[in-house]
Amino acid sequence: MEQPTSDAKPFESRISRISTMWPQLGDPAKICVRYGPAIRKYIDSLVPDRHDAEEVAQEFLLRVVERGFQLADPDRGRFRDYLKIAVRNAALTYRRRRPPRGTDGVNVAELAAPDASRSVADLEWIEEWRRCVLDRAWKAIEDHERRTRGNLFHTVLRLSVDHPDLDSEALAARVRGGDDKPIRADAFRKQLSRARHCFAEHVAREVAATLEHPTRERVEEELGELGLLDRVRGLLPPDWDPQGKR
Repeated sequence: MEQPTSDAKPFESRISRISTMWPQLGDPAKICVRYGPAIRKYIDSLVPDRHDAEEVAQEFLLRVVERGFQLADPDRGRFRDYLKIAVRNAALTYRRRRPPRGTDGVNVAELAAPDASRSVADLEWIEEWRRCVLDRAWKAIEDHERRTRGNLFHTVLRLSVDHPDLDSEALAARVRGGDDKPIRADAFRKQLSRARHCFAEHVAREVAATLEHPTRERVEEELGELGLLDRVRGLLPPDWDPQGKR
């Protein structure tokens, strides 16, 4: 998984410092904290000059901390789309107010145009949002493994992803069990099967958290939009309920 660029670090550190202030603003703000990397990547796509992008990010953060998301309306669509428009408008407001430093390739009229078709920036927004969803799912199974004795979900799934050409015998030889000995291939396969189901549910739960009154159909639609449906297809229980116990 890609690491955030050095230009994004100041933005990320500010999000971490103010995260304790955000819960009072409601769930949309919490999601904004979770998806800070996607927000910054989108700003960078819209405003190539890194100094300008940093100022847009600062202003956007300050506005959310002070006002929350006052115009957010669940009946008008998913939060991901609302947040993208909010970030885009912040960039547009900044560009209209401040004369450009020079020719940086930013077209204000294009920024203001309706999304008749997906621009490069919009595609990058989807890609980075998907990356955030996956990163949080990885973190969840890593935490689960750390808390649960005998659980190797993160270890076996990470190995299977990083070494797709190796069979279960070779992968199992790389894993140490509780006795510090390699686990058997059948034990590896059992852990891997359970890990895939667990990972899929964390991905689906993370997506459900960005939807108002999520149903399974709406979650699957959003997973499809993000290119993640194949990651969970066939791995969620038939009776899986996005509004059930988490």
